[in-house]
Amino acid sequence: MKIDTAFAQIIEDFEKVNSRRDGKLMLRRIADLYGLQHAVYFAARLPELTRRDPYIATTYSADWIEHYRDQDFVRIDPVLPAGLQRMLPTDWGGFDRKRKDLKKFFGEAVDFGVGQKGMTFPIRGAGGEAAMFSITSDATDHEWAGIKSHYMRDFQTIAHFVHEMVIRTEKVRLEGVRLSPRESECLKWAAEGKTYIDIATILSISERTVRFYLDTARHKLNAINITHAVARAVASNIINLPG
Repeated sequence: MKIDTAFAQIIEDFEKVNSRRDGKLMLRRIADLYGLQHAVYFAARLPELTRRDPYIATTYSADWIEHYRDQDFVRIDPVLPAGLQRMLPTDWGGFDRKRKDLKKFFGEAVDFGVGQKGMTFPIRGAGGEAAMFSITSDATDHEWAGIKSHYMRDFQTIAHFVHEMVIRTEKVRLEGVRLSPRESECLKWAAEGKTYIDIATILSISERTVRFYLDTARHKLNAINITHAVARAVASNIINLPG
């Protein structure tokens, strides 16, 4: 299966994930599809779910996770502040690996099969969530440059869908997001595959007005596009779709 075709299928298959185990399998599938070592989701702030500890979904080995905790690497791991404090993706190649502590950290990560390369995508949700999605690889410098050039947009989109997957499967209720009746109606019809013109006809309003309502809904939900807005709204029970 070509990656372009598989990407569309993966986005559809997110809706079929119903458990944490399914979510881990999805992460593994994403990594395998793009020839990566691992895919990781980490949430530091997610309503109800992270009251005591961060939420982690990962394809990392249990040995690496245990070693990471034993060594208290959370104190020096530069990926965490990069993913939680920055707004743009961070290539791990930009970290100062000449520092003694980071040289040890990344060296041991490679020994445990984490991968030579890495990229982290920050996730900021409409409900105040703070999370990140990371990918790792053993690609050469040339191969890694190609992966970033061709699939950066894929990874950014996938990051948000992984976030919605966690919200849905863990039944997280996002607070503070309120859609108007018209915004909800337009979003529901968009979820049914209706075009702007279709929705305008159904609701007896102009196409321009439909675009306005969908755009305001997308902004309120902090979504990258209408498909993502639908996913966010459904995952957090802001709108309900027919079974």
